[in-house]
Amino acid sequence: MSLEVRLTNVLQCLQQNGLSAAGFVSGVLDSRHTVHANSQESLTMNAARICAQLYNDKNSQPLVFAWAAGTLCGELCKEDEDNNGAFDKWPKKRQRHAAERNVALQTIKAVVMISIWLQSTNEQCNCLQGWMGFFMKSTCIPEKVIEVMAHAGLSVSLSTIYNMVTSISKEISCNIKKEVHTLRAAFAYDNFDITFNVAQPTLETRSSFISMTSATVIPLYGIDESNGEVLRCSAKLWASDPRNPLPSSFPVMNEIRSFLLLHKKDTYNWQTNPTQPSPREEAFAWHVHAILVQYGRSFKHFVDKLGEPETVQKIPVHKTNQIPCRSMNIKQSTTDGNVEVLVNLFRQGGIGDKSENDFDAEHDVDMSEHVILVHGDLLTKEQVDSVQSSRKIEHTPKNRLQYVIFLPGLFHYKMACADTLWHTYIQPKEGCEDENSLYQHIGILRPDETGKMVSKPGFRRVHDVVHHDFWASMLNCWRLEAES
Repeated sequence: MSLEVRLTNVLQCLQQNGLSAAGFVSGVLDSRHTVHANSQESLTMNAARICAQLYNDKNSQPLVFAWAAGTLCGELCKEDEDNNGAFDKWPKKRQRHAAERNVALQTIKAVVMISIWLQSTNEQCNCLQGWMGFFMKSTCIPEKVIEVMAHAGLSVSLSTIYNMVTSISKEISCNIKKEVHTLRAAFAYDNFDITFNVAQPTLETRSSFISMTSATVIPLYGIDESNGEVLRCSAKLWASDPRNPLPSSFPVMNEIRSFLLLHKKDTYNWQTNPTQPSPREEAFAWHVHAILVQYGRSFKHFVDKLGEPETVQKIPVHKTNQIPCRSMNIKQSTTDGNVEVLVNLFRQGGIGDKSENDFDAEHDVDMSEHVILVHGDLLTKEQVDSVQSSRKIEHTPKNRLQYVIFLPGLFHYKMACADTLWHTYIQPKEGCEDENSLYQHIGILRPDETGKMVSKPGFRRVHDVVHHDFWASMLNCWRLEAES
């Protein structure tokens, strides 16, 4: 009798007794009768072959794999569940952190093992291996190590990593041009340094130091197609620019006139109601309250009632997706270096002046009538201002960098303010003789740093000293007022 006939007879018998094939196997394994011992042994001895056949079947393969993955995760985490009693003597916070860390580590191990199995069956299931390979290449891991990790199933091959880098570079380049072509994006750049050290310097191989420049494209929030023409003002600004040898718009807007106009339009210092303080005075009063509450010993219980200062011209919170540009092997700390950086950034963005010979009318966008906002540190601003002053006699907007509007960040404004305070109150020798001068207060607050404060203190030290002296002076004024 053939196997097919015997299987048909057995299935008919199971159907007559109200049992399915799965129910029959489950019942045999769960049975405790000695009569069924031989059948149980047969199933257990051939369990691996049965699982392999179920896995090879295209209908049951997803279910078998999901069960195997869940079972693996459960077994890996079982040790933490069994050891819960060992943490009873620990503090609750430490016990919770240790348990969370162990569970996270076990989950990571489970994901790694499952990812290795997935890649071994289908090489396109390489999400973890791709991330690992890209990470190792970006951190300068030796290629031999990457090859070993690839053979172990923890990374993709070197050729795949190179293809990933090429593909990502092309995609980012397209994104940069797509955003910059709208002429509604700003550039921000700064330098970074790389030191290549050698274990034993020789005449042929020495340690080298390279200063390069990194940049990013920042889409402007609130500027769209409806109001994008506000940035088309390069010629109008140049007409009243003080650097323009032949200005056509008067009055010329120099820095003093700009500050006067700013104060005329300022409402922050105006007292709208004679019985109420101005917004500036209210802000100062809040800071005085904050100093008394946070640093005074007798006002700690008012912390909950302090609140926040009243907002003035609140800037809405908005998430900006910036686009990193290609790093440039350019020394940005020089004047010529800043010009090269700007030219390189505009070339990456696909914008230029249509009157120039290198302008590609098919792929580039004309920016001669627009302004481009550029962000950087204070030294970058000095270099860009120097370039614009020396090129003011050029005939084209591109050659005189007419389109560049430099905007330092808030942190760099704070640096400029700290530098101004240092030059005004600390550096001059005449200001150090008064017993109420900031220099004398530094001798009390930081007696070991008086020499450093006069020479090159740096931003952070000046920033902390000014705040510390202001807090101490305010608390001392409150003490004298309370005693009187």
